[in-house]
Amino acid sequence: MKQLFGARCWGALLMLATWLAPAAAPNTYLIYVAPRDSPAAATAAAKANDTTVFAERRVHAALTKAAELLQSGPHTVNVLVAPGVYPGKVNSGIWVLPVINNPEASLRLVGGFNDEFTGRQPFGQLARLKTIKGRDGAMLQISGKSALKELVISGFVFDAAPSNSYDSKTNSILKGASRSYPLISFSLLKTDHLVVDSNIFLNGAHGAFDPYIAPLSANTVVDITNNFFLNNIKTMKPAATPGRGLTVKEINLRNNSFLLSWPFNPDPTSSNVSAIELYHKDGCQALNIEGNIFAYNPGGAMQHDWPDDRMPKIAIKNNLFYMNSALFEEGDAENGVIVGKFGTNPKYLILDLITIEDDLGYDVSGNVSMDPKINIAMADLQAADSYSVDRKNTVMNDIRRLFSVNQDGGTVAIANFAPALFFNIDNLPLPTEPKAKAYGVQTDKLWQP
Repeated sequence: MKQLFGARCWGALLMLATWLAPAAAPNTYLIYVAPRDSPAAATAAAKANDTTVFAERRVHAALTKAAELLQSGPHTVNVLVAPGVYPGKVNSGIWVLPVINNPEASLRLVGGFNDEFTGRQPFGQLARLKTIKGRDGAMLQISGKSALKELVISGFVFDAAPSNSYDSKTNSILKGASRSYPLISFSLLKTDHLVVDSNIFLNGAHGAFDPYIAPLSANTVVDITNNFFLNNIKTMKPAATPGRGLTVKEINLRNNSFLLSWPFNPDPTSSNVSAIELYHKDGCQALNIEGNIFAYNPGGAMQHDWPDDRMPKIAIKNNLFYMNSALFEEGDAENGVIVGKFGTNPKYLILDLITIEDDLGYDVSGNVSMDPKINIAMADLQAADSYSVDRKNTVMNDIRRLFSVNQDGGTVAIANFAPALFFNIDNLPLPTEPKAKAYGVQTDKLWQP
């Protein structure tokens, strides 16, 4: 009896000690990713210890390993990706992050590293996620029912051109034959902090992404910074979803370059005409739009279809706007800052900087209108595979020709609709006008942990 009683006591004490023990200390794991037989792959293998540091050859394998490491505990996984062209699993053209339901965990997907993983330049050392014709969903998919304290996506090329179809004569997109998925899908991820930084979103036939996450707390923030959004149809709605009585505290769009964002249809009466679509206050409490370039967007920079009294707190500061209303035959380069029906108007109202400063109750200051003189690299006719055309260096110096803006002012019908473009590291789509260089993407300002 005494032995039995003693065993029970020790068992109870052991359970109590386990319950009182502190949680496991937070760990930071590293996963290096580099293509097979590359110099970076040799570096990764030398660094790996298979305990806290791992080496993978494919991005999808790194996502699977990250999910294994982050199932419980206050841990962080940094996935560091070297330059290269990365196919999806079995060449599917998509990447899926498995379910991670751990609100203590942080995951950082960071591309553009050099071969030694000692530095990065995502606009010169490209980590390309290569999609395919007929891709089944968004290129990067966050599995539903996931929760993370922080998710960072920085330094990747998301190019939808291989999954699009183009007219052989004009190179205009054939929207009905192209994949109607965004480039990233967040699937209502619950998070406290979403960072989308220093990526290249290119040729999206159905948007780049919407930051459609659910707030994990009252302090949830979304930072969308330093990205190129080039040649996407209905690029983005900067809005999250409310959850459990919470709303995202703020969404920040800072130092992005929104270039050649196309309307859903090349028609001035269509819906989804502008580069970004402003949403009402359920989408966030505050929306800060600062330091961006909005240029050559035929349907406008920002679309505003909700009444003023339903909007979040909005700040529009120190942005550059140029030639954003060609679809509406508005020849003034300062027009098209906001295009909207404001809830009741039967047709779009086209607003310039002066009008939004004087007539809307938003925090508007420091914005300019000037030609940033950006060169755009255009794919050859019938070229859907932008990985092969990026060596041809066919640069379209006069962007006006693309949507037939007259040299003397005024516009005519759009000549081409979302023709395939590519990203050329030798001719980045940055301003060549000195006064415009402070706006949009800054190649020396990358996300830092």
